[in-house]
Amino acid sequence: MIRVYTVVKKELYVQDIKFQKEMDFIRRRYNQAWVDCWDLNDDEVKIVSGILGIESSSLEKVMDGVINPKYSKCFDEECLFYTNISTPIVEFNGKLRFHPFRIFLKKRFLITLRSAHSTKLIDSTINTFRGLQLKDRKPSVILAKLIHLIVDKNSEAVFSIRELIDKIESEAMESHKKKSIMHSIFGLKRQISTFHRLLWAEKELLSDISLGVIPNLKLVNEAQRIINDASDDITRELEFLDYYNNSLDSILNLLNLGSIHGVERVLMILTEALVVMTIVMIALELAGTFLH
Repeated sequence: MIRVYTVVKKELYVQDIKFQKEMDFIRRRYNQAWVDCWDLNDDEVKIVSGILGIESSSLEKVMDGVINPKYSKCFDEECLFYTNISTPIVEFNGKLRFHPFRIFLKKRFLITLRSAHSTKLIDSTINTFRGLQLKDRKPSVILAKLIHLIVDKNSEAVFSIRELIDKIESEAMESHKKKSIMHSIFGLKRQISTFHRLLWAEKELLSDISLGVIPNLKLVNEAQRIINDASDDITRELEFLDYYNNSLDSILNLLNLGSIHGVERVLMILTEALVVMTIVMIALELAGTFLH
C-alpha cells in the first residue's frame, strides 16, 4: 500500500497510489510529499524504488536487512542521493519482537517504509500535524514526531518487562520451582540486554539528528525540541532497564540464599537422623550385652 500526503494551501491532502502514472503526477505537481508505504506488492516496490532512483532488488534488500537503529547514505553514482534511517518498533509479550520502520529522505520526499503494525502511529502523527500551527507544518516536524512516537511506543515494552519482573518476584517468594524461575530470569536478562543495546543505538541516532550530521535533514526549532524530548525519554528508559536488571540480580541472590538454607536444612535432618541411628545402634549393642 502506498499513501501520499501533500500540503496544498497549508491543508493536508491524502491520496492512495496504485499506478506509476499517479506517482509521476505527484512528483510533477508537488514540491514536497510524504510517501507512506506498508505491505508492498511487487508493483508498489517498483514505484517506491523509482522515487529513490534505485533498482527494485536494491530496495528489497533494504527491506529484508537487519532491523537496528542506524542511518546510511546512498553513494551509488547511478542514483540520486538519499538517506535511509532505520528505527524499529519494539513489542514485548514475554519475548522481544521488532517491527521494521525505515525513513528515507530524498530531496523533496519523506518516505516511510514499515509494517501494518505501526498504522496507529502514523494516524497519531497525522492528527498531530493537523493540530500544529501553520508555521510549524514542516517536513522535519513530521519526521521528529514520528521518531518521538516510536520512542513512546517502545516505552510500552519497558513497562511490560516490569510487569513480568513483578510476576517473577511473586513466584520466587511462593514457588518451590527454583530451577524454572532461574531459567526465566536468565532468559529475561538476555532480552533486557538486547533491548538496552537497541535503545542505546537509538539514542546515538537521535544525537546525530540533533547535531545535524545526517544528510538531507535540517531541523526547524519545533522539530529540534521534539527530538530533544525523545532523547530524554530514551535516557529514562535506559535507567529503568538498568534498574530492572539489578532487580533480577537481587531475585537470583534470594534464590541462591534459599538454596543454601535448603541445603542447611537437609544437613540438619541428616545429622539428626545420624544421631538417632547411633543411639539406636548403641542401645541394641547394650541390649545384646545384657542378654549374653
